[in-house]
Amino acid sequence: MNIRRTARAAYESFWHYFGFVYFGAVGALYGIVASVLHLILPARLRAPLGRRLIGFLFRGFLRMMTASGVVKLDLSALDVLRGQPGLVIAPNHPCLLDAVFVIAHVPEVSCIMKAEIWDNVVLGGGARLAGYIRNDSTNSMVRASAQELRDGRPLLVFPEGTRTRRGPVNQFKGGFALIAKVARAPIQTVFIETDSPFLGKGWPLLKKPRFPLVYRARLGKRLTVDGDLKAFIHQLEVYYRDELSGHAAQRPSPVLHSSSSPPRPGRVSPTKLLDASGRLDHLPRTQVVSGTHLVLIPSYNTGEKVETVRDARSHWNPVWVVVDGSTDGTAEQLREMATRDAGLRVFTLPRNQGKGAAVVHGLREAVAQGYTHALAMDADGQHPAARIPEFMAASEHAPEALILGKPVFDASAPRVRVIGRRVSNGWANLETLWAGIGDSLFGFRVYPIRPLLAVMEVRRWMRRFDFDVEAVVRLVWRGLPPINLPASVRYFRPEEGGVSHFNYVRDNLLLSWMHARLFTEFLLRLPWLAWRRACKDRRT
Repeated sequence: MNIRRTARAAYESFWHYFGFVYFGAVGALYGIVASVLHLILPARLRAPLGRRLIGFLFRGFLRMMTASGVVKLDLSALDVLRGQPGLVIAPNHPCLLDAVFVIAHVPEVSCIMKAEIWDNVVLGGGARLAGYIRNDSTNSMVRASAQELRDGRPLLVFPEGTRTRRGPVNQFKGGFALIAKVARAPIQTVFIETDSPFLGKGWPLLKKPRFPLVYRARLGKRLTVDGDLKAFIHQLEVYYRDELSGHAAQRPSPVLHSSSSPPRPGRVSPTKLLDASGRLDHLPRTQVVSGTHLVLIPSYNTGEKVETVRDARSHWNPVWVVVDGSTDGTAEQLREMATRDAGLRVFTLPRNQGKGAAVVHGLREAVAQGYTHALAMDADGQHPAARIPEFMAASEHAPEALILGKPVFDASAPRVRVIGRRVSNGWANLETLWAGIGDSLFGFRVYPIRPLLAVMEVRRWMRRFDFDVEAVVRLVWRGLPPINLPASVRYFRPEEGGVSHFNYVRDNLLLSWMHARLFTEFLLRLPWLAWRRACKDRRT
């Protein structure tokens, strides 16, 4: 036992000091290379390239330390912020690694740096190439930061101004709020939590901490700065203190202005409102408000089938609809419905981008509002709205799982569609080594939001008809267990108001290309998938 402890201590010490050496050596080398690139590259290329390179190096460092086992990270919430323009990202600042976490996951972000680092011959090379902002002049710093936001780039600012001296946060400085107000940019609150004071204020740089180090990031409210600046800063500081000290549920929320929606009604756990049959009929629908699970409906030219939204609202609250560039007047109908129904929100995309793109838009908004799970369903009336409570209850009991609908077809199902989905299901089951996907194409399912966004944000595909299949395959690859629940499906004829946007040539080619990509990646993952499957079989 002593030998094992000694070996473990030696292993941890190696990674502790190697991490510093690696970070310092790579940083110094990159600083020299970046200084050269800053001299030879045209101005329009410097900042985008410099920020991407720093993000790449930080991601590599974090992956290496995570693979060693001495660091455990849950930073997937930050992936949601990638690609969101003109946003002030405002985390608390418990340690020196906080900026590394954010830049690794949002590489396009700009940030404010100490002037002495910016001016350093070696260390400042990367900052100069990336176009990071100096902090030596308040006026020029505010102007440059506001311009970054107006140009559509996110900005990383720590409201405390320096690392936290005594938890949960220091007294907030006013610079971040002033920048947001000048640029008229929203502030995304971010909470970084850790179990260790490592690299916090006053920590001796080379002192070995207790391993493993655990870090988690989660998103809070997204806010706009209105009214008195000092009052806003004070209220926001109270909000951070409550969230980071675990008292958020015990105090009234400070009066802050959300940038995306009015305050929601109080959060209620769906399982507390289910009767023995798993239904919610014993309570008026307007009283059943979930703060974790929502129904998300992408909609494109559904015609008369806006009734699907009413059906969904009769079984769940809230329901969100993303109108994907519809031209048939349904957007206007849905917005009019939303004015009379506080449980319905409608987002409108200016042009048709595809089901997956509409879902991503809704998921980003959902995470910003604190939701953790979304039940996706089609707007064409094929999916059974009455099964929503059962699917949500299953997700509440197994929040880490995918709750997948397994279609039960009736006589209305076209035979060619039934046969075609068998082919796609066969490929999906092969690509996951028969992990338990009942149906890969049926879009009535509950997703954990953050893992799905983490998968989609780094890929250009999964935006159209390929969304349902690729999403479930990649999430199973990430280790999310599938749970299959039967759900009836009905195909409507045109005279019944049925609308189908499936193109047999275009979409079958898209599916074929998708499975070619997935199968190629499956071959690379095969040893890991086989090992994981063998471990699962031994446990069962």
